[in-house]
Amino acid sequence: MKRLISMILILAVVGACMPAASAAETSGPADAREPARRRVERERQFLYRALEELNKSQGYVKETIRSLERDQRRDIVDPSRREKDSAGLLVWYRTYADWLAGSMADFEADLSAAYADDRGGVVRADRCYAMADGYAKLGAQLDELVVHLDKVNDRTLQRMALLRDALAYVSSSAFIEERNRDRDKDREKDKEKKQNEPGREHGKRKKEKDDLYERYKNITDIDIAMMQLELKNLDELQKHFVALIAQGRMEQAWIGRKTLDYEALGQLARYAGRDAPDAIEEASNRMIKLYESDIAYFKGKVEDLSRARAAVVPVGSLKTIDRLEELLDNYDDMKSRYEHHIAWLSEQAGAYRADIIEARRERQ
Repeated sequence: MKRLISMILILAVVGACMPAASAAETSGPADAREPARRRVERERQFLYRALEELNKSQGYVKETIRSLERDQRRDIVDPSRREKDSAGLLVWYRTYADWLAGSMADFEADLSAAYADDRGGVVRADRCYAMADGYAKLGAQLDELVVHLDKVNDRTLQRMALLRDALAYVSSSAFIEERNRDRDKDREKDKEKKQNEPGREHGKRKKEKDDLYERYKNITDIDIAMMQLELKNLDELQKHFVALIAQGRMEQAWIGRKTLDYEALGQLARYAGRDAPDAIEEASNRMIKLYESDIAYFKGKVEDLSRARAAVVPVGSLKTIDRLEELLDNYDDMKSRYEHHIAWLSEQAGAYRADIIEARRERQ
């Protein structure tokens, strides 16, 4: 944004230093030049708003990248696994940031042209439609990442469930008693007689019980300790997956709204450099309604994040708590982004209302 402001100031100074037009050059009714002046001013305003939005979006993305990089450096039992699963999301955000930077360069070039040439006609609707397409592609890529993380998380939860069931079984009195009997050579014959007792359903249940017992009958204390450690590590890792999935889904909400915004901006861009007050008013009204819808949508998301944050209970090992703190940080960062964007959307809706008033004056 500092670069943008500096560029505008330079252009303004250059314009002020240019020699004034002669009386002959400026002859003619003032109102004949007014439509052209309004068109040029409208184009400059459109481009400046677009750059302001892009600059804010890039700032949000860069902050998220810094957060993800910070989280990657946090201690975890299996850092290589963590980096592998979070790398995809980090790469996606870096691609997003690079794409925004390229888009900003395009709009900055258009704004420079708008200040360098008073004839206008520099606003290009195709830039907005390209932004909408870009957001749609980014959203599709992010969808794939979130689906992958969901699957990894599900597999982790399944493994945790198996470990919990196994630990519960080997610590049960039934298993301990069975193993004690199995070790008691004197009672081996009695055990065999009980196994041969009739009863179809009883026999089926007995076989299932025997299969489970056979799997764990030789388990040692070291084996149990290793299972407990794996469960603890998986619990910490699963909380990390929850944080990544939450981040991805929150970003999906943002990307989806941006796609709609730029589709509507493309319609407005078609008329920004024309003497078409009716079309400008219609397109501006469309932007106002869309931004009001965005405001309501993001307010709902803020409430969702507040409820989600309140539901997080930071208990467990120190590393598990650290993972939950990571999730809470993600909630807070995105909540702040949404709230700042709501304020910006409100300002923009007000600006478009002023544009409508100006368009109505042009018809008079």
